[in-house]
Amino acid sequence: MSISGNKSIVVRQAFAEDLDSELLMIKKAILRYPFVSIDTEFPGTIFKPSKQVIREGNPIINYHYMKSNVDALQIIQLGLSLSDARGNLPDFDSPFSYVWEFNFRDFNINRDRYASDSIQLLKHRGIDFEKNKEKGIDSKDFPKKFWDYGLLFNCCGGLEKIAQTLNVTRITGSSHQAGSNSLLTLRCFMKLKSENVFESKWNKTNQMLLPPLALCGLV
Repeated sequence: MSISGNKSIVVRQAFAEDLDSELLMIKKAILRYPFVSIDTEFPGTIFKPSKQVIREGNPIINYHYMKSNVDALQIIQLGLSLSDARGNLPDFDSPFSYVWEFNFRDFNINRDRYASDSIQLLKHRGIDFEKNKEKGIDSKDFPKKFWDYGLLFNCCGGLEKIAQTLNVTRITGSSHQAGSNSLLTLRCFMKLKSENVFESKWNKTNQMLLPPLALCGLV
Protein backbone atom coordinates (compact mmCIF):
# COMPACT_ATOMS: atom_id res chain seq x y z
CA MET A 1 0.00 0.00 0.00
CA SER A 2 1.23 3.50 -0.78
CA ILE A 3 -0.04 7.06 -0.48
CA SER A 4 -1.04 9.08 -3.55
CA GLY A 5 -2.55 12.46 -2.87
CA ASN A 6 -4.99 12.04 0.01
CA LYS A 7 -5.67 8.34 -0.52
CA SER A 8 -3.73 5.14 -0.03
CA ILE A 9 -3.24 2.97 -3.12
CA VAL A 10 -4.17 -0.68 -2.82
CA VAL A 11 -2.98 -3.25 -5.37
CA ARG A 12 -5.89 -5.68 -5.68
CA GLN A 13 -4.50 -9.21 -6.00
CA ALA A 14 -6.80 -11.26 -8.26
CA PHE A 15 -6.81 -15.05 -8.48
CA ALA A 16 -9.26 -17.45 -10.13
CA GLU A 17 -11.84 -17.21 -7.35
CA ASP A 18 -11.82 -13.40 -7.59
CA LEU A 19 -11.81 -13.03 -11.36
CA ASP A 20 -15.52 -12.43 -11.98
CA SER A 21 -15.95 -9.93 -9.14
CA GLU A 22 -12.81 -7.98 -10.06
CA LEU A 23 -13.76 -7.78 -13.74
CA LEU A 24 -17.19 -6.53 -12.67
CA MET A 25 -15.53 -3.74 -10.69
CA ILE A 26 -13.41 -2.82 -13.71
CA LYS A 27 -16.48 -2.83 -15.94
CA LYS A 28 -18.19 -0.37 -13.60
CA ALA A 29 -15.13 1.88 -13.46
CA ILE A 30 -14.08 1.95 -17.12
CA LEU A 31 -16.49 4.63 -18.34
CA ARG A 32 -15.39 7.09 -15.68
CA TYR A 33 -11.73 6.02 -15.85
CA PRO A 34 -11.12 5.32 -19.56
CA PHE A 35 -7.31 5.57 -19.56
CA VAL A 36 -5.90 2.05 -19.39
CA SER A 37 -2.34 1.00 -18.60
CA ILE A 38 -1.22 -2.64 -18.75
CA ASP A 39 1.96 -4.37 -17.67
CA THR A 40 2.82 -8.05 -17.98
CA GLU A 41 5.35 -10.30 -16.26
CA PHE A 42 6.83 -13.27 -18.14
CA PRO A 43 9.52 -15.76 -17.02
CA GLY A 44 12.44 -13.95 -18.58
CA THR A 45 14.01 -13.65 -22.01
CA ILE A 46 15.09 -16.88 -23.70
CA PHE A 47 15.65 -15.56 -27.23
CA LYS A 48 18.21 -12.75 -27.23
CA PRO A 49 19.59 -10.76 -30.16
CA SER A 50 23.31 -10.46 -30.75
CA LYS A 51 25.18 -7.36 -29.58
CA GLN A 52 25.38 -6.17 -33.19
CA VAL A 53 21.60 -6.40 -33.57
CA ILE A 54 21.18 -4.48 -30.31
CA ARG A 55 23.53 -1.74 -31.53
CA GLU A 56 21.63 -1.41 -34.81
CA GLY A 57 18.37 -0.91 -32.91
CA ASN A 58 16.12 -2.02 -35.77
CA PRO A 59 12.54 -1.80 -34.37
CA ILE A 60 11.26 -4.57 -36.66
CA ILE A 61 13.93 -7.01 -35.50
CA ASN A 62 13.45 -5.92 -31.89
CA TYR A 63 9.74 -6.59 -32.19
CA HIS A 64 10.45 -10.01 -33.71
CA TYR A 65 12.57 -11.02 -30.72
CA MET A 66 10.02 -9.68 -28.27
CA LYS A 67 7.17 -11.53 -30.00
CA SER A 68 9.20 -14.75 -30.17
CA ASN A 69 9.71 -14.63 -26.41
CA VAL A 70 6.08 -13.81 -25.66
CA ASP A 71 4.86 -16.61 -27.94
CA ALA A 72 7.19 -19.17 -26.34
CA LEU A 73 6.62 -18.22 -22.70
CA GLN A 74 3.70 -18.46 -20.30
CA ILE A 75 2.29 -15.34 -18.66
CA ILE A 76 2.76 -14.98 -14.89
CA GLN A 77 1.04 -11.68 -14.04
CA LEU A 78 -0.90 -8.89 -15.68
CA GLY A 79 -1.14 -5.50 -14.02
CA LEU A 80 -3.95 -3.07 -14.83
CA SER A 81 -4.34 0.59 -13.89
CA LEU A 82 -7.27 2.83 -14.80
CA SER A 83 -7.52 6.59 -14.50
CA ASP A 84 -9.52 9.61 -15.57
CA ALA A 85 -8.05 12.43 -17.68
CA ARG A 86 -6.40 13.96 -14.61
CA GLY A 87 -4.69 10.77 -13.53
CA ASN A 88 -7.09 9.98 -10.68
CA LEU A 89 -7.49 6.28 -9.93
CA PRO A 90 -10.83 4.58 -9.19
CA ASP A 91 -11.77 4.65 -5.50
CA PHE A 92 -15.37 3.37 -5.55
CA ASP A 93 -16.23 6.01 -2.91
CA SER A 94 -13.85 4.40 -0.43
CA PRO A 95 -10.81 5.79 1.45
CA PHE A 96 -8.52 3.97 -1.01
CA SER A 97 -7.53 4.10 -4.67
CA TYR A 98 -7.09 0.86 -6.58
CA VAL A 99 -4.98 -0.84 -9.25
CA TRP A 100 -5.13 -4.53 -10.19
CA GLU A 101 -2.71 -7.43 -10.38
CA PHE A 102 -4.00 -10.63 -12.03
CA ASN A 103 -2.07 -13.80 -11.18
CA PHE A 104 -2.06 -16.69 -13.67
CA ARG A 105 -1.58 -20.42 -13.30
CA ASP A 106 -0.29 -20.99 -16.84
CA PHE A 107 3.39 -20.98 -15.90
CA ASN A 108 4.70 -24.22 -14.40
CA ILE A 109 8.28 -23.95 -13.22
CA ASN A 110 8.72 -27.74 -13.53
CA ARG A 111 7.55 -27.84 -17.14
CA ASP A 112 7.89 -24.52 -18.95
CA ARG A 113 10.87 -22.61 -20.30
CA TYR A 114 12.26 -19.70 -18.32
CA ALA A 115 15.35 -17.66 -17.54
CA SER A 116 16.67 -18.60 -14.09
CA ASP A 117 17.79 -15.10 -13.15
CA SER A 118 14.37 -13.70 -13.99
CA ILE A 119 12.55 -16.30 -11.89
CA GLN A 120 14.82 -15.56 -8.94
CA LEU A 121 14.14 -11.85 -9.36
CA LEU A 122 10.37 -12.39 -9.47
CA LYS A 123 10.54 -14.57 -6.34
CA HIS A 124 12.51 -11.81 -4.63
CA ARG A 125 9.78 -9.35 -5.64
CA GLY A 126 7.19 -11.46 -3.87
CA ILE A 127 5.58 -13.60 -6.59
CA ASP A 128 4.42 -16.89 -5.08
CA PHE A 129 4.64 -19.43 -7.91
CA GLU A 130 3.10 -22.23 -5.86
CA LYS A 131 0.08 -20.08 -4.99
CA ASN A 132 -0.27 -19.05 -8.63
CA LYS A 133 -0.20 -22.70 -9.68
CA GLU A 134 -2.89 -23.66 -7.15
CA LYS A 135 -5.16 -20.61 -7.22
CA GLY A 136 -4.14 -18.62 -10.30
CA ILE A 137 -6.30 -17.67 -13.26
CA ASP A 138 -6.35 -19.79 -16.41
CA SER A 139 -5.50 -17.33 -19.18
CA LYS A 140 -8.22 -18.93 -21.31
CA ASP A 141 -10.74 -17.48 -18.86
CA PHE A 142 -9.27 -14.00 -19.11
CA PRO A 143 -10.60 -11.49 -21.71
CA LYS A 144 -8.13 -10.99 -24.55
CA LYS A 145 -9.72 -8.11 -26.44
CA PHE A 146 -7.23 -5.26 -26.30
CA TRP A 147 -6.67 -2.36 -28.66
CA ASP A 148 -3.06 -1.96 -29.81
CA TYR A 149 -2.56 1.31 -31.68
CA GLY A 150 1.21 0.99 -31.77
CA LEU A 151 1.78 3.96 -29.48
CA LEU A 152 5.41 3.08 -28.76
CA PHE A 153 8.47 5.02 -27.75
CA ASN A 154 11.08 4.97 -30.46
CA CYS A 155 13.82 5.18 -27.85
CA CYS A 156 12.38 2.98 -25.12
CA GLY A 157 15.17 1.50 -23.06
CA GLY A 158 12.65 0.12 -20.57
CA LEU A 159 10.03 1.50 -18.21
CA GLU A 160 12.46 2.46 -15.45
CA LYS A 161 14.59 4.51 -17.84
CA ILE A 162 11.55 6.26 -19.28
CA ALA A 163 10.22 7.06 -15.80
CA GLN A 164 13.62 8.41 -14.78
CA THR A 165 13.82 10.55 -17.92
CA LEU A 166 10.36 11.97 -17.20
CA ASN A 167 11.16 12.42 -13.49
CA VAL A 168 8.24 10.17 -12.58
CA THR A 169 8.47 8.19 -9.34
CA ARG A 170 7.09 4.78 -8.46
CA ILE A 171 4.56 5.31 -5.68
CA THR A 172 3.62 1.75 -4.78
CA GLY A 173 5.24 -1.67 -4.94
CA SER A 174 8.51 -2.30 -6.75
CA SER A 175 9.82 -3.07 -10.21
CA HIS A 176 8.89 -6.39 -11.81
CA GLN A 177 5.49 -6.40 -10.12
CA ALA A 178 2.76 -6.11 -12.73
CA GLY A 179 0.38 -3.94 -10.72
CA SER A 180 3.08 -1.49 -9.70
CA ASN A 181 4.48 -1.36 -13.26
CA SER A 182 1.07 -0.67 -14.78
CA LEU A 183 0.63 2.28 -12.41
CA LEU A 184 4.10 3.64 -13.21
CA THR A 185 3.27 3.30 -16.92
CA LEU A 186 0.07 5.27 -16.37
CA ARG A 187 1.93 8.00 -14.50
CA CYS A 188 4.44 8.27 -17.37
CA PHE A 189 1.55 8.61 -19.79
CA MET A 190 -0.08 11.32 -17.68
CA LYS A 191 3.23 13.20 -17.50
CA LEU A 192 3.44 13.16 -21.30
CA LYS A 193 -0.19 14.23 -21.51
CA SER A 194 0.38 17.15 -19.15
CA GLU A 195 3.21 18.33 -21.41
CA ASN A 196 0.95 18.09 -24.48
CA VAL A 197 3.18 15.55 -26.22
CA PHE A 198 0.15 13.97 -27.87
CA GLU A 199 -1.90 17.14 -28.30
CA SER A 200 -2.18 16.73 -32.07
CA LYS A 201 -3.77 13.31 -31.60
CA TRP A 202 -5.85 14.12 -28.52
CA ASN A 203 -9.55 13.31 -28.65
CA LYS A 204 -11.35 16.54 -27.84
CA THR A 205 -14.87 15.19 -28.30
CA ASN A 206 -14.60 12.63 -25.44
CA GLN A 207 -16.50 10.18 -27.64
CA MET A 208 -13.60 7.75 -28.07
CA LEU A 209 -11.16 6.11 -25.73
CA LEU A 210 -7.54 7.00 -26.19
CA PRO A 211 -5.19 4.08 -26.80
CA PRO A 212 -3.21 2.78 -23.82
CA LEU A 213 0.44 3.60 -23.56
CA ALA A 214 2.30 0.47 -24.64
CA LEU A 215 5.34 0.22 -22.41
CA CYS A 216 5.10 -3.47 -21.54
CA GLY A 217 8.36 -5.40 -21.63
CA LEU A 218 9.90 -8.73 -20.70
CA VAL A 219 11.60 -9.31 -17.37
